[in-house]
Amino acid sequence: MKYLSILLFAILLPLFINAQDKQFLKAYDKVWEIEEGYYRVMDNGKIGLINQWGDVIIPCENDQVWNLRDNGNVRVLKKGKLGVYNTNGDVVIPLLYDMIWDFEEGRARVLRNGKVGYVNAYGNEFIPCKYDQIWGFEDGKARVLLNGKTGYVNLSGYEFIPAQYQKIWPFEDGRAKVLKNGKMGYINLQGVEIIDCLYQHIGDFEDGVARVIKNGEISYIDIRGNPVNSIKAADLKTTPDSLAIESDDSDVDNSMRLSNHNQVDGDTTVIRVFGSRIEVVDKDEAREFSVGKSSHIYSEAKNIKNNRLFKGHYWGVDIGLNNYINSNGDFSLANDYRYLSLNSGKSVEFSLNALQQNISLSRKGNVGLVSGLGLNYNNYRFDNPNIPIVDESGNLAPQPITVGLEKNKLTTLYLTVPLLFEVQFSQRNRNAFYVSAGVIGAYKLRSHTKIVTKQEGDRNKEKNRSSFGLNEFRYGAQVRFGYKALNFYGSYYFTPLFQKGRGPELYPVSLGVALYPGRW
Repeated sequence: MKYLSILLFAILLPLFINAQDKQFLKAYDKVWEIEEGYYRVMDNGKIGLINQWGDVIIPCENDQVWNLRDNGNVRVLKKGKLGVYNTNGDVVIPLLYDMIWDFEEGRARVLRNGKVGYVNAYGNEFIPCKYDQIWGFEDGKARVLLNGKTGYVNLSGYEFIPAQYQKIWPFEDGRAKVLKNGKMGYINLQGVEIIDCLYQHIGDFEDGVARVIKNGEISYIDIRGNPVNSIKAADLKTTPDSLAIESDDSDVDNSMRLSNHNQVDGDTTVIRVFGSRIEVVDKDEAREFSVGKSSHIYSEAKNIKNNRLFKGHYWGVDIGLNNYINSNGDFSLANDYRYLSLNSGKSVEFSLNALQQNISLSRKGNVGLVSGLGLNYNNYRFDNPNIPIVDESGNLAPQPITVGLEKNKLTTLYLTVPLLFEVQFSQRNRNAFYVSAGVIGAYKLRSHTKIVTKQEGDRNKEKNRSSFGLNEFRYGAQVRFGYKALNFYGSYYFTPLFQKGRGPELYPVSLGVALYPGRW
């Protein structure tokens, strides 16, 4: 009997102690066991963390407390700012940040006031939050983006390659190509410019020699930048490896200057391409073209007399509304991407179609092809208090906006090139009814998000430049039609807005009016 009593006591004692231990949980409004021996608790609408003995690890003064990480840390949210505690109740990272990524090798990327930095395991910012973007560390260095310019920092946070380059290519054999102020050069692993940024283009080194273009002249240099051989561009039958259109926008990578345009006077225009001079002179009703020493006179009046010249409808300004649809052709979004839902009435598209080229396909001048060059601005205005960011995996993710929101949007800028087939239903008047349809291609120049908030009477604007997983190139279809001053257009892109696996499958669409200021 004695042994039976001892056995019952041994069984019932832990149950009694456990029942007594759990009494402390009744002091809280809500309790969640997030890990064995750890409880997320709520008191008066605020959240904290306690252990199995009822000891307070994180006081109930936070808006959210997340689950424990593998390293024993836990993220908290208080008044719209994130921080990190450990299970001893110590503050690892102070509550100052809008986003905190996971620790990797004792470092965590953080976002504060729209700028990115890094903290160490003690919560110290060894890379200050001043960069627009910081990529992951590789071989002891990380690429940074500051005011649209690229550089590198080391593990100490020292910016050993200044953020002054428009682009830095990957390092090979201890050196990397760089682009600065539209000119190319080379740097070494210490960030020293071993070849000055003087060239419109530099090819890859082969057997210690690279081809370069400077002031329209092609030559060759060695790995120290010394000339090896010189060949005039006019004598060379090959073309450069790559071309890009020059832009004043610092967000656009410029791999070389393609041409230079100069309006000499009201009747003469001079264009330089790789050092060659092309001069266009308007004389009364004739236009004279000269390339070098050769010239050709083209009389517009003579052609008009015999045939009406085809003039298409593209040059001008487009203003409309843009949106995106899913693969089923409707505007609904999956639950995980509801934060991308738009305010359709305020999502405005603006296009400046600055150049136009006409190709006549009929003697009557009412059928032809139209192409050109334009800039397309898309403003996607969101209807909820979230803004898209890129998480540590490079995927699109929502970031909540916790202060007084006035406006939040994603803006993109694309360079567009259309090819449209146009029919004008009049042989005498191009202002009569017309229809054009065809394909349009686009290349992304830049993208950013913008948040406008108001708190205690102060209005704040926050802009974040990033790629956001958007496709660099896209193509689609466009239709235009109109009569005299009443003109409309519509566009649909077959390429999704976001890259596969980095965002939802959404296809851009737009509809609006076209304004043609005059005859092209």
